[in-house]
Amino acid sequence: MAHRLGAEGFKSNKKARKQVKAEAKKGLERAKDTRSERQALILACEGIETEPLYFNSLFNELKKNHHIANSSLVITKHKHTDPEGVLTDLLDHPGYQDYDYQWIVIDRDAEKTNGGGHTLQNFKNAISEAKSKGVGIAYSNPCFEIWYLLHLDFRNTGIDRDELVKSLEKKHHYEKNKLFTLGSQKVAIRNAHQLLDIYHPINPAVDNPSTTVHELVELLESFKKVPEEDKKDLKFKY
Repeated sequence: MAHRLGAEGFKSNKKARKQVKAEAKKGLERAKDTRSERQALILACEGIETEPLYFNSLFNELKKNHHIANSSLVITKHKHTDPEGVLTDLLDHPGYQDYDYQWIVIDRDAEKTNGGGHTLQNFKNAISEAKSKGVGIAYSNPCFEIWYLLHLDFRNTGIDRDELVKSLEKKHHYEKNKLFTLGSQKVAIRNAHQLLDIYHPINPAVDNPSTTVHELVELLESFKKVPEEDKKDLKFKY
């Protein structure tokens, strides 16, 4: 004859089942956090505010929607405003090699007769050394704002920083060092790809306008949909 559990035994088993489910759920959450932590990105920016504002907005979206752990996306401490210095900021960050992806965000920003900008050699050296160390390069020629413009317009004729910023201010109400309300990211990515297709071979120092910021943005977007084990296969073009 089968023995029936009394009310006390039933409650005890029910409690045990709940505990097992709770522990399993905790284990799954820990596993997810571990997978997220393994996929980490560190970024060094040339701009003091504009670029960090933009990328932090992307980082915050990924974190808010649990696509990546809170500590997995880091912007290094800002000490330099030239391309070589930006790379130094990245390389000086403790344990930068432990991140799955290391990127710099730099501008060509050619020297001006009235001061400002960077030397050609500084820009070239930063790209050469970054490539030798396997660091991703999100460059813009003439400056980061070309990425903003590509959300709104396609531009394939040369422009300098001052003209570009003035155009954004006048036509699109751009305010420097404030998070810019952009148009379509998909449009910007398409326009950036189209620009790079114009240049044969690609030469970041002279290809004005051009940018590879979209490659970094595409990498971040991939965190939303690509399985963790497949992310290691993603490569940047330059």
